[in-house]
Amino acid sequence: MLIYISIFVLSCLILIVSGNWLIKSLDDIARFFGLKKFTVAFLLMSLATASPEMFVGISSAIRGVPELSLGNILGQNIIHFTVAVFLCVLIKGSFSVKNKTTRISAMFSGFMALFPLILILDGTLSRSDGVTLILLFCAYSFWMIKRSHRYDEPLELVHNQGPKLIWDRFKNFLFATKNFTIGILLLIVASQGIVRSAIFFASELNIPLVIIGVLIVGLGTALPEVFFTAFSARNSNSELMAGNLLGSTVVSTSLVLGVVSIISPITNITLFSYFLGRLALFVSVFLFIYFMLTEKKVSWKESLVLLSVYIIFITLEILF
Repeated sequence: MLIYISIFVLSCLILIVSGNWLIKSLDDIARFFGLKKFTVAFLLMSLATASPEMFVGISSAIRGVPELSLGNILGQNIIHFTVAVFLCVLIKGSFSVKNKTTRISAMFSGFMALFPLILILDGTLSRSDGVTLILLFCAYSFWMIKRSHRYDEPLELVHNQGPKLIWDRFKNFLFATKNFTIGILLLIVASQGIVRSAIFFASELNIPLVIIGVLIVGLGTALPEVFFTAFSARNSNSELMAGNLLGSTVVSTSLVLGVVSIISPITNITLFSYFLGRLALFVSVFLFIYFMLTEKKVSWKESLVLLSVYIIFITLEILF
């Protein structure tokens, strides 16, 4: 028990350190290529931070318990729309995005978080459902990249500069790429340390598999996105903040869940399976979209409402 507690604490510290590295390296990489921060956060960071969910999902599918992955993603997305948003508001004052296109992405992310719940109404998440989810992810990624010029002003491209300046920026790019790679590796290792520790604690306390997925594993795999989003908010990178949080939601609910269901379809999902998780996710997504549509941001009071949804959800899961 003491060993796993140490692993858990150390993994959290590694997440904090790697989060600082990733913020700086992503900014340098985006600046070198002239990319938009929102695009960089979606394509690079959201895919990277979704790797723990992918690892847990594939492992659970191979072992014949893909429902663990479904519970994991449900719990993780609840945290995205409640705890992560609250932390951003706590640090930055509000959760807001600059333009209409990014707000549309926020709406789509909310829809994608709920879409698997629609697919499992027949009691199964089949291989065809998995293909549908992956195709939807590909379509959305193509749409986002095509419209990326509308998100924000591009960072300065490296052209029409002197040879020395180009070389200096290229060296900065190589250094940033090295830091990004190390940061991602540390992030993955730390996430797995947290997940494995959480699973050990749950096993020792005889917690059911559903609660392990929704509460413990979901919390562990959500930490990379939560920390990165919080660091982005602290550095006033609104588009980076939104891009990672919204992008990681889309990645987990479409790409990850699609791959898992193709490997091992999730069957015998009754109406009451993950009932509290489904209800909490629906309420949190509905409130998030409502706040974004009415005021184009989530205010301090509204973030407290979202946080209360998560607290009530956790309390009910533990009690019942």
